[in-house]
Amino acid sequence: MKNYFDSVNRIFNSYNSGKKISLCKYSKFTMLIFNVLTDFNYIENFFILIINKKRYIIVFVKSIFYIKFVSKPSRKIYINKKNIKNSILSMSLSIINTNFGLLTLKECKQIGIFGIFLLSIL
Repeated sequence: MKNYFDSVNRIFNSYNSGKKISLCKYSKFTMLIFNVLTDFNYIENFFILIINKKRYIIVFVKSIFYIKFVSKPSRKIYINKKNIKNSILSMSLSIINTNFGLLTLKECKQIGIFGIFLLSIL
C-alpha cells in the first residue's frame, strides 16, 4: 500500500472512532497532501516527530466525512478537461497530482493543466 493511502486512511479512521489525534509515517508526498488538507480546513494542524532517527507526523483531525481513492497503485487514472464530472466533484475537495505539484480541481481548471486524479474528500 502506498504511504499516502495509509496516512489518509489513518486520519479518516481516527476521526470516525472519535479520536482527534493521529500518528502517520513521514514522507514528502504525505506532507504535500496534509498541506492541502490544512488549507481547506479538513485538518487543524500537523507536526513532525522524530524518534530514534525515524520521522512521524502527528495530525490533529478536524473533520473528514468521506474519502474516495480514485487512483490506486495498480490503476492510475489520468484526468483532462474532457473527463470531468462537475456534479460530484464540485461538492468535494479533489486532489490531483500534476507537474506543478499537488493541486485541487478548481486550481487545475484555472491553470488549464491536469494529471493523475488521486482522491476526493468530503
